[in-house]
Amino acid sequence: MRWPEFVRSTTLRWTALLAAIFAAFVVAMLGFVYLKTKHDLTIRYDRSIRSQMGILAQLSPQRRLDAIDDNLRQDPAQVRLSGLFDANGHRIAGNLESLPLDLKADDTVQSAVVDRLKEGGMGKQPARLIARVLPDGDVLVAGRNVDEVEEIARVVGGALALGLLPAVLLCFVIGMALNARSRRRIMKVNERVERIVAGNLRERLPHGNGDDPFFKLAIIVNGMLDEMESLIKSLAGVGNDIAHDLRTPLTSARLMLERGRNRAKTLEDLQKVADKTIEAIDQALSIVSAILRLAEIEQSQRVRVKDTGSGISEHERESVLRRFYRSDKAGHTTGLGLGLNLVAAIVRLHGFRLTIVPGSGCVVEIGCPKIPAPA
Repeated sequence: MRWPEFVRSTTLRWTALLAAIFAAFVVAMLGFVYLKTKHDLTIRYDRSIRSQMGILAQLSPQRRLDAIDDNLRQDPAQVRLSGLFDANGHRIAGNLESLPLDLKADDTVQSAVVDRLKEGGMGKQPARLIARVLPDGDVLVAGRNVDEVEEIARVVGGALALGLLPAVLLCFVIGMALNARSRRRIMKVNERVERIVAGNLRERLPHGNGDDPFFKLAIIVNGMLDEMESLIKSLAGVGNDIAHDLRTPLTSARLMLERGRNRAKTLEDLQKVADKTIEAIDQALSIVSAILRLAEIEQSQRVRVKDTGSGISEHERESVLRRFYRSDKAGHTTGLGLGLNLVAAIVRLHGFRLTIVPGSGCVVEIGCPKIPAPA
């Protein structure tokens, strides 16, 4: 089965993944809060139970019985547990029916299930207990019902669990909203691109003025489209320029050949016609070469100027840029020694760079500084 397109979107998939991670985090936090709450309350109750045991154990037998009864009467929540048993395990006082079988009288707080006496009968309850054998052989037990701990932990956990579902749903809603927004923007871009592909070179991608990366990308693409439009228009005019510039020399060459064929009487006449035709063809080739060279210059493939002379030696490359300097090799030619000096001055005036490149002939390289891209 093929899912709808919005379900298959990358944004919605990432949203689902983030929602799953968030849900796992909430569940982990729920477990941590539950265990932490239970642990802290248990430590607090154990401390209270040890304190209660210490107080009861120090009292005389009669006062101990009265203290047990008073302690239970002052417990409206009915969470306290107290019991006094003889050496045979028979109950003497308290609200415990019997000693738990697994309870050790080693003066440490333990978990156990007790039979608690209450109005209307007896019931089993989970508890934290401590037991101590008294000097007269009786066993004193003090403790607390831990149902309260479980209840508090359940309340905290339930509150977190109730917040989990709305939070996950909110993640999905936000993800779907972001996905819909992205789809609208992409559809607008696709429409513009289709019009550009169809030949509307003046079309541009929509963009705003914010710091959105999508807007920045649209600005860059629009700049590229501006350059492409300019280049395409230039290319469209190249053919017309070439045809217009070559028409005259080619027409002249054709007329000369035609006249030579019809009017030439001697071999000398034919040679004159051929020479003139060659001149016309050379002119056409010069035009083609100039156009190609111009294209190379515009594409920065020729930043160089070269002559056919003997070149400039390495130790003279700085000297030839000074005024009135003439190389020994140029002694037989006319000149004043100001040409390269003037070129270097003009180049420096415009912030360019001039370099004399080694090789046959004089090769001068003029470098253009890098122009920063428009903001």
